[in-house]
Amino acid sequence: MTCDAYHAIIGLPGSGKTTFLAALWHLINAGEVSTQLVLDRLEGDHRHLNAISDAWQRCEEVPRTSIAAETDISIWIHEPETGHRAKLAFPDLSGESFANQVAIRSCKKAYIDGFGGDGGVMLFITADRSTDGITLLDMASMITGEELETNALVEWTPAIVPQQVKLIELLQFLQSPPFRRVQRRLAVIVSAWDVVNEPQLSPEAWLLRELPMLHQFLQSNHSSFDFQAYGISAQGGNVKSEDRDWLLRKTPSERVICVSNDANNHDLTAPIRWLMMRS
Repeated sequence: MTCDAYHAIIGLPGSGKTTFLAALWHLINAGEVSTQLVLDRLEGDHRHLNAISDAWQRCEEVPRTSIAAETDISIWIHEPETGHRAKLAFPDLSGESFANQVAIRSCKKAYIDGFGGDGGVMLFITADRSTDGITLLDMASMITGEELETNALVEWTPAIVPQQVKLIELLQFLQSPPFRRVQRRLAVIVSAWDVVNEPQLSPEAWLLRELPMLHQFLQSNHSSFDFQAYGISAQGGNVKSEDRDWLLRKTPSERVICVSNDANNHDLTAPIRWLMMRS
C-alpha cells in the first residue's frame, strides 16, 4: 500500500547528494525520459536548484554545498498511476553537517522533526572511494621489504573514524530518542556507479563486498530498516576526464544510470517510488 510521506536524505561529504538533486530536478522538469514520478511543486530556493542543475547539464562538476550555504529544499512529487504524493526533503545538503553530527552528537531540531512520520530515508554512499578502515594485518600483506611499525601512536580524532562506522552511527541515532523508533524504508544510493567495472555486480553485492559492516548492520536491524540498494551515476561518467565530450553529446537525462531490481535505466525517481511503497 502507498501513502503520502516525507522522505529524508542522509550522506557524508562527497557522497553524491547534490549531484543527485541536480540531475533529479532536470529529469522531472525536462520530460526527456519516462519517470515513475512527476513534479508537483518545489519548496525552497529555485535559484540554487537551477544553478546546480545548469552545471550538471554542462557536464561540469556540481559544487558541493558548504555548511554556510545550506538551504532547505523540498520537492513534492506524485505517482500519476495512483495519485499518491511524497515530499523529498533535503534539510542538510552539506555532508559536513552529518559528519559533525557523528563528532559532536548533536543535530538541529528541524532534522529530528523531519523523522517524526513514517517516511523513508535515502542513504548516500559513493562507489568512487578510497580504501577505508585498513587494519594492521591488511597493511602487512601489502608491504614488502620493509619492517611494519606497530608501536606508532596517533592521536584519535573523529576524522579518522572509518566511513561505514560513521554511516552506522547516523542510522543508530534514528533508533534512539528523541527520534521516533519505527521501521523505515531505507534506499541505499551507491553513487558514481559508473566506476564499478563488473556489469553483473548488483548494488547490494557491492555493498556486501565494500562495506560489509554496514551491510551486516542493515540485515541485523530489519525491525528498524527495510533496505534496498541502488547503483546510480547521476552524471553517467567522469566529467573531469576525456569522457566529458562523449557525455556532452548525449541527451542530458539519458546520461543517468540507475541500477536495481525495480529501476528503469535512467529513472532517478525509482528509489523514491520504492520508499513510497508500504508493505
